[in-house]
Amino acid sequence: MKNNSSPRLVPFDKLRGLGTSLHEMERGECSWLNVGSFLHRVEKGIKGMRIGFWILILVISLTGCAKTVTQIVSYGSQMTVEITLRGNFDAAVNRYFLVLGSGSNLAVPLPPPDNITYEMLEPGDTPVQGDVADYYSTYYDTWAGYIIIDPGGYYLVKGPFVQDQTNTREAIANLGDPNNKLSFDFNLSKIFGNSVPDQIYFDFVSVAWPDGQEKLPSDHLSATNPYISKLVGSIKNIDNGDDTSVDAVLDITRCDVEIQ
Repeated sequence: MKNNSSPRLVPFDKLRGLGTSLHEMERGECSWLNVGSFLHRVEKGIKGMRIGFWILILVISLTGCAKTVTQIVSYGSQMTVEITLRGNFDAAVNRYFLVLGSGSNLAVPLPPPDNITYEMLEPGDTPVQGDVADYYSTYYDTWAGYIIIDPGGYYLVKGPFVQDQTNTREAIANLGDPNNKLSFDFNLSKIFGNSVPDQIYFDFVSVAWPDGQEKLPSDHLSATNPYISKLVGSIKNIDNGDDTSVDAVLDITRCDVEIQ
């Protein structure tokens, strides 16, 4: 009598498409139990491949995002200025100017002996010497604006400066008690409007202010074309040194500028 408990055998040619193991193929036969076990392994492998596929997609996505991230650049809106003099400032008989421009062509009258012709004046003032038109073409045309310190305090004046046109002063700070620091800050848009340049050029000039006489500059920043970036946190420190040939109240020893 035939034993029906033996596992049923399946011809090899019917299992070839199922991808059975090489060992089973070599034997030419395979049990249904082995086929089921194999299919279970295939199913698990497919699930694993699916998980691996989505992990790969996630990695690619994250990598792609990382490549498109751009650095955020912050531009400042305020300029803070501190000028150090060798002596205490005296705005009663002297004037102090911070002149600003958007290019390296910014020009101010220099102290003697480099200049004995042009005075350091506000646009619109009448010089004792020199032609008014020359003041505009040589100096004022290069200015975006300036801060002047006089007995009334700190005043901001925005350009452009055109001959026979009057520019308006804006008070930005009180004078304070006399000391060797001239400290103030102002909004850059009040000088440059909505077009603040990437590099802000500046110079600081001190000048004796005798009534009815020429007003030649006494001192200015010795650095060549000083400028500062408009990026937040930018700092410019200029050590101007001592000049004992200049009155202490006009001798500029240091300039510190920061963009906030």
